Amino acid sequence: MGKAYSVALASLPMYVWPCPAMPVRDMIAEATPELAEDARTRFGYERATSDWREAVNDPAIDVVVILTPNHMHREMALEATAAGKHVICEKPLAPSSKDATEMLAAAERAGVVHQTGFNWRLTPAVQQAKKLIADGTLGDIRDFRGHWLGDFAFDDSLPMIWRFKRATAGSGALGDLGSHVADFARCLVGEIDQVAGIDATYTKTRTGADDTPDEVDVDDSTVFLARFASGAHGFLEASWATPGRKSFAGFELHGSKGSLSFDWERMNELRFYDSRDPADRQGFRTILVGPGQPGGEHFWPVAGYQIGYAETKLLQLLDLIGAIVEGRAPQTTFSDGLAAVRLEEAVIESCRSGTWVSVAGDETGGR
Repeated sequence: MGKAYSVALASLPMYVWPCPAMPVRDMIAEATPELAEDARTRFGYERATSDWREAVNDPAIDVVVILTPNHMHREMALEATAAGKHVICEKPLAPSSKDATEMLAAAERAGVVHQTGFNWRLTPAVQQAKKLIADGTLGDIRDFRGHWLGDFAFDDSLPMIWRFKRATAGSGALGDLGSHVADFARCLVGEIDQVAGIDATYTKTRTGADDTPDEVDVDDSTVFLARFASGAHGFLEASWATPGRKSFAGFELHGSKGSLSFDWERMNELRFYDSRDPADRQGFRTILVGPGQPGGEHFWPVAGYQIGYAETKLLQLLDLIGAIVEGRAPQTTFSDGLAAVRLEEAVIESCRSGTWVSVAGDETGGR
């Protein structure tokens, strides 16, 4: 993630000119002085530190970007907002809704701009889908199917890391991958009221630091049904142990007038069906991403030239910087991060109880 943000910061003014404000890669923090200096040289920062508090409390720093394991987010965000810094925090926002609620309240109390790293929804194809829904082209949305399947934790010889522990991660594939799928759903269809889930842990133990077996207590795969506040229904799936799948993420949704389909592995395409087309030419059409889609105007002047993952981080940073300059909220705030964690907790409760569970919500954090 440090690479992704650094590439986006360096290239932002090359794509967006004039830039709302010129980003300066001032200080990068790492676990040791040696790692910090290596990262400074590699990623082009002016300074480096092995003490994150030095960066958070430095008066020259305006924005703090938190890219650490999930259980460290709360402490860093609270100290950053207390110091008056704008904050970007990667998802999941925190391992628990209690921590996420505290982070949101602190950011709002400090009056700083806060952003959760849901860059996937800022993909121009997804933003085009949002536009087609908002302007009524698809009619009333009836159902949503979302997924992210990968195989990067399929290998049971992988050692124990923080992602495989509830205390440090909050959950497994559900929070790591499913949070983006849930954000797709909330962005496009709206809040989710109730969920009913099933999860599985395929690799029960992994080798710990002392070469002894250590219990895995998070999910490798979770699926759940969803009831949206709008009346739509949905099916969402997340797995990091699906052999052969890499970043098979996306969604299909159906409305009363048409349908949309998006596949992240073909992220520069949006599939669109309009039921009002003449009978002799009905079928899904492919919209190629270009300057005509929201966000696409910053890159290349011809549709089909394509952008990649790094450019979605650029769009996220552009949204954040624009929000600071214009005095507004970005598209994905800590409120969105809190809503995703609340949804995650409801799914986990449903998996344990075997029943439908209502998703908690209030005026600050969605449902």
